[in-house]
Amino acid sequence: MAFNAQQNDVRKFTEGTWVDLYGARWRVARAGNPRYLEALERHGKRHAQSKAEEQRALMLAIAEGILLGWEEVVDANGEPIPYSVDNAAEVLADNPEVVNALLAEANRAENFRREDVKAQAKKPPTRSRTD
Repeated sequence: MAFNAQQNDVRKFTEGTWVDLYGARWRVARAGNPRYLEALERHGKRHAQSKAEEQRALMLAIAEGILLGWEEVVDANGEPIPYSVDNAAEVLADNPEVVNALLAEANRAENFRREDVKAQAKKPPTRSRTD
């Protein structure tokens, strides 16, 4: 079996891909992408003076660099919450299980594969003939 070095859709790394979790759709970029790393620095996670500041910086960085949009996220009255970085940071801060699930999806390589890779026929291994 050979390694397909062009199996990833690199646009999805920063533009995100849609995943379904907890009854909603979330647009998730790949963990470690440049936008996320820049957001971590800009929001001051490394220089936070308290755990609360560190947590807020992390939620803002995730909201800006990993969670890029959503559908079907609602408030307690069932009203849609529009996506924004500030709204996302608040939703994430209030729902740590969502943060964990989104980060797992952001690290799941299969989410960032090219659509046509699955459809490509698998090439049988070449064997040398000895007879």
